[in-house]
Formats: sequence, structure tokens, C-alpha cells
Amino acid sequence: AHEPPLPEKSTVQIHPETVLVLFGTRHGNRNPEKFVAVPNRKWGREGELELTDIGKRQAYGLGKEMRTFVNKLIDPNFLPAQSKFYSSSANRCQMTLQAALAGLFDPVDWADWNRGKLDHWSPVPYTIDDPLLRMYSVKGCANSDQAWDPISKDTLPDLKELVERSKPLLNYMFESDGRKPTIGNAADIADNIINMDFNQAPYPDWLARPTLPGYNATTIKKAFLSFAENHMNKCAAHKPCRDMMGGLWVDHIIKALDAAVNGSASTRIIGYASHTEVTLAVMILLGIEKSELTTSGGFVIELRKGSSQPQVRLLQHDPNTVDTHVIYNAHLVPELATKAHTDGWMPLDAFK
Repeated sequence: AHEPPLPEKSTVQIHPETVLVLFGTRHGNRNPEKFVAVPNRKWGREGELELTDIGKRQAYGLGKEMRTFVNKLIDPNFLPAQSKFYSSSANRCQMTLQAALAGLFDPVDWADWNRGKLDHWSPVPYTIDDPLLRMYSVKGCANSDQAWDPISKDTLPDLKELVERSKPLLNYMFESDGRKPTIGNAADIADNIINMDFNQAPYPDWLARPTLPGYNATTIKKAFLSFAENHMNKCAAHKPCRDMMGGLWVDHIIKALDAAVNGSASTRIIGYASHTEVTLAVMILLGIEKSELTTSGGFVIELRKGSSQPQVRLLQHDPNTVDTHVIYNAHLVPELATKAHTDGWMPLDAFK
């Protein structure tokens, strides 16, 4: 809502001298943490917080667009010397990566192992790494817990002010649905609304015909949607949380770029599937101007080597809106934008 509109189709093509492409993605559309009570609910049967069919389609669209982008940089089939992939342990991230890889690798020739039933799919391995991609779930990390504490408890000044300003709405939620009047629970109502809209499903009566003074069906929906991803976005914007969530991932990216430059690695594509606050934190740390992140959205980094010094460019990718994906030049923070030249390319050293 607060960012430039997406292009209708991808606006970039891989450079002939590109030697490495990295992409990071937030998981696709998922179910809410707790379903609102509605009679005869027919959506969300995957389970709470699990990837939905919409999310699978978004991720598959990402994989198809990444294949179009990387083209001949990698073999049509998965080869371990060329490709490495990482996911958090969450089901929704693993399934997002799996669906994306199904789009990226459509097996041909020797890799097309089951043409009768699975003609367009072959298994692709990946590594689960929570310190890299889901730091908030790593048990016993006191620094991670401390970074999240003022956000999860709504003690940051702007969160405290938001809770105070939103008391009538939050209390109405508590009275109607039984959830404690917190920002996190209001954000989960937003997740319910998003998925009810995707599935064209009816709202519960307290949302369809609200009795809270000053609200109608349209305005109460808009009010709850304003809470969507609030804590995740706040984590990425809050430096202590941003650094804890994204620091190891950024370090992993820099090491991969260096390895490609010095020739110590043959990898040509690296992919990561993570969560909102982690992926968004990394994008901000990389120098991308970003305040929110839609499901299956994320970044692409392209490294090229030629006669001049190694150069990189930062790209973004987003679903548009479910089955198709677009890749385009990232919106860079001013400090980084001054280092970029034609088509967003900048010296690797300047980027680092």
C-alpha cells in the first residue's frame, strides 16, 4: 500500500557476464495462526499457519520466473555443483521452496524419471538452517529474545500509542472473538480476512455486520487489515531486531559473492526461503528501500564478472498477484543509489 506499483511483467534480463544469482523469498500465502469462528468453514483445511494453495501457486510462479531469468546460467536439471538452496524449518517455508524449485527445474532427458505420473517434477535437495533463516525460533538465544521483547510486548513507544489508540477496536475483537486485545491478535484477524477474500468465503457476523459505533463492514475490514504483519514489519524496522534476524543471512550472502569472485565455488544459483521479518530485515540491510513484504515476495542479487571489477545489482521480485511473478530493479536507499550506474549495477566493493 505504501510502495510503488508493480510492473506488469519482469523488466530485467540476466547479463551475459553474470556468474551467480541469489534469490531470497518470504513464504507464500499461509493460513492464520487461529481461525475465526464461522459456520461450515471450507477453507484452511491445510491447518493453522500452513501454506495454502494460493501460496503454492505464488511460489511456483516465482520458480517459473526465476527459470526465465537465469536461463542458460544453470542446467535445466538440478546439478549439485551449480545450485544450493536453504529453508527455515517451518513447513510453510519448506513447501514454498519446494514449489519454487518445481518451477525452476522442469526435468528433461536423463532427469525426467517418471514421465507417466510426474513428468514435470523431480526432487531437489535443500538445507534447513534456522539460525540463518528463522533466528527467532532458535531456542536459548538470549539476544534474539531480547531483540523481540519490546515488539512482542508492545512496549516500543509507537506500539504503545497504537494499542492505546486502537482500544475500542481491540476490545471489540476480544468481546466478539475471544482474543486478547493485542496488536498481534488483530494482525491475525487481518490474516483471516485476507484468506477469506482469497477463498471468497463469508465473514463472521461481527465483521460482516459490526456493532462497534463508527464502523461498517468496509471500514472495520480496512481497520483490521492495517494491522497486517505489524510486528514483523516493526522488527525489520527496529535496528536491534533487524540485525538479529538478518545478520547471519547477509553474512552468508557476502561470503557467497566473494567465493564466486575468487573462484573457490562453482555455485551459480543460491535460493533461500524464510519469513516476513527475516527476509524484510535482510532486504533493508542490503540497502533496499522497503517497509513491508507481500507473500512470496523478496529479492534477487546478480553478480557479474568481466573485464572490469566484479559488479552486483539488487533486484526485487513479487507475485502479480498469484500465478505470475515479476522481477525488477530494486528501489535502493539514497546512500546505495549513488553507487549504482546503468541498470542498477555497482561495484561489488562499493556494495559491500
